[in-house]
Amino acid sequence: MAEPREPGGEAAFARRIDPAREPGLSPAQRQMMAQVELAQRQRAFQRRLRSRNVLLALGIGAVALGV
Repeated sequence: MAEPREPGGEAAFARRIDPAREPGLSPAQRQMMAQVELAQRQRAFQRRLRSRNVLLALGIGAVALGV
């Protein structure tokens, strides 16, 4: 199956839309984009925090086992 092509010959892909520069967005669309971006940042933060906690627990366990 052929991929959709843009006029420049590049394959089409999702690009980030800057809400401040996009003239056709309604206030509801801007609000929805802000909510989605906030949720994505929170999920990324939770993943980082979880991995940090796992590494900390392994370090404490290693020290306790060494004692």
